[in-house]
Amino acid sequence: MRLMNRLALFLIALSFCCMSQPVIDKVEPPHWWVRHTLNPIQVLLTGHDLSGAVVTAPAGITVQVRQASENGHYLFLYVDFSKVGQPRKCTFHVKTASGTAAFDFALLPPEPEAGRFQGFTSDDVIYLVIPDRFANGDAANDALPESGPPADRKNGRYYHGGDFRGIRDHLSYMKDLGVTAVWMLPVFRNSWKGKAPGYYYGYEAADYYDTDPRYGSLQDFIGLVKQAHSMGMKVMQDQVANHCGPGHYWVQDPPTKTWFNGLDRVPKLRNNFEIAALADPYARPKRKELPLLGWFNSELPDLNQNDPMANDYIIQNTLWWIGMSGVDGIRQDTYPYVDRPFWSRWQTAINRQFPKFFVTGEITASTPGVLSFFEGGQVRAGVDTKLTSMLDFPFFNTMRNVFARGQSMKQLTDLLAQDSLYRRPESLVSFFDNHDNQRLLAMAQGDVSRLLMAQTFLLTTRGIPELYYGDEIAMAGRNQSEDFPGGFPGDPVNRFTPEGRTGDSALVFNALHDLLLFRQKNPALRRGSLTNLLVEQDRYAYLRTSPEEYVLVFLNRAGGQKPATIELDDLSIPAGTRFQSWPSGQAMELRAMKLELADPKPIEIYWAPRGPGEAR
Repeated sequence: MRLMNRLALFLIALSFCCMSQPVIDKVEPPHWWVRHTLNPIQVLLTGHDLSGAVVTAPAGITVQVRQASENGHYLFLYVDFSKVGQPRKCTFHVKTASGTAAFDFALLPPEPEAGRFQGFTSDDVIYLVIPDRFANGDAANDALPESGPPADRKNGRYYHGGDFRGIRDHLSYMKDLGVTAVWMLPVFRNSWKGKAPGYYYGYEAADYYDTDPRYGSLQDFIGLVKQAHSMGMKVMQDQVANHCGPGHYWVQDPPTKTWFNGLDRVPKLRNNFEIAALADPYARPKRKELPLLGWFNSELPDLNQNDPMANDYIIQNTLWWIGMSGVDGIRQDTYPYVDRPFWSRWQTAINRQFPKFFVTGEITASTPGVLSFFEGGQVRAGVDTKLTSMLDFPFFNTMRNVFARGQSMKQLTDLLAQDSLYRRPESLVSFFDNHDNQRLLAMAQGDVSRLLMAQTFLLTTRGIPELYYGDEIAMAGRNQSEDFPGGFPGDPVNRFTPEGRTGDSALVFNALHDLLLFRQKNPALRRGSLTNLLVEQDRYAYLRTSPEEYVLVFLNRAGGQKPATIELDDLSIPAGTRFQSWPSGQAMELRAMKLELADPKPIEIYWAPRGPGEAR
């Protein structure tokens, strides 16, 4: 009996020891690259019994244990790979008082740059899609146990089944339309546990090193990017550094005590979205607390970029996604609600490794004065964010006022008159529709003539234009996140095909397609200078000028019964220059330094080449 008792006690003790040995469940990042500009790198281990660990690295590699969480669930290592010149697999040993564990870490060859990390310019036109609502290419990921409720298209707040395969299958549609790039809403593994459905937009990350299985695997995403590049198209990734989702395991078990802002506050600080307070040189300090420290809608945990460990984690995660996928740009969500010194460090790391890369920040400022505060290349309040582009929300608001609500076209020139506040207004991403707002066509009561005029202005003025999926086929539902007709099994019509486009959808698609082709062929519309010629309540004429050509655009809501005289006497355009109407090809000659439009249509575009002797 004594022997049996001793054996039982031994087995219990052995079991206890085995259970308390260090366990490594997750390694972030999962790998890195040799000869990378960022070194040493942070390696975050997630598991159990990691406190007091001593970590042994292979020969030629230096590892420092920087910090462990009190509960032993997290261990921050800083690893120096500078002496490793060739790709290799490295095995690290983690020893604690209770035992030893090991993890492998691969060092990959440097990522090829050709055709990747290309950046964006005003030559591009971006096409924004919601992956879940665009096209379902793989029904196998519609009902995954680990991903919450199955796809249900009858419920607007549930996932509908769109995925990477669906987007990839329709890249040729985008290419044929005439856009040069696709921007997808976030593709991270997304939160759902314990929350009502409705997170199909993807801004509630539950894992920053994985894709959402509803969309497909990481390799599926990489394949999508490669396919786009092979077709001469670019890809923009949507990233979120301001907050994670409520379903992230960090929320209940933070890696550090200061990983989140205000985690101990009840109720949580709620972001009031007062962006102007952040740009206001006269704002008292506590006025900036809510926009910087508040949780988005009180439920999205606000990451603390002033925590050194969180700081490094976010920067490395961004570099990892760029290197792994080969994307050409990032749209950074909720940009102003993060301390600007962090953005300077973040952007510096990107620029060092990927000098051509492009970042545009989502800053929902209503005025150019506030928006320009966040632009990089200049020191504001002691910080240069180094940000090269921003989503042009003042432009967005003005376009909706003018083209959807019918307000004066003078608002357009009043807005453009403030471009001197920006260092690079041509790098602003201009748009009039997005996933957060009712579509312009719905605001315009379905009047496609207003949509056509808005699209014309968007594609012929300064900036990098962004189109929202479905606008090209006159989608006008009050729900801005409708499914694309034809993207899902059983759809009664398929507007991806010419046969499926009729009525307004055919009219708008064909007009936009032709305009995009004209824009591609005419450098003045992409890189030319802009000169306002005539502006009234309902009429606006402007000139784009490049070394090769002139393009004159006239937008007219006043009707054809009111002739228009456009004077060019203060410009150096030679008398007798013949402008051709697009697309009709009819000629109009510059006489007495005037262009006379006897019966102007709602949209008039004229083109003329520049002579070899003209001043540039």
